Amino acid sequence: MSSSSDSLVRMINQIAANSMGAHDPVAAVVKHLHSFWTPKMCHDLKSSNLTSELNAVAAQALAAL
Repeated sequence: MSSSSDSLVRMINQIAANSMGAHDPVAAVVKHLHSFWTPKMCHDLKSSNLTSELNAVAAQALAAL
């Protein structure tokens, strides 16, 4: 596991946890990723072998990209 991929997993899980109070947590995470993450960051996370470490909201948001 690369530390870069580990960081992405940690960040998206934290974003998802912080979005749990939103009306639609998955949409809130997707909006955050579109606003603040580069396409490369999303691609790197999707292509990593760490997606099984995502919480449910983070996994759904990543799949929705």
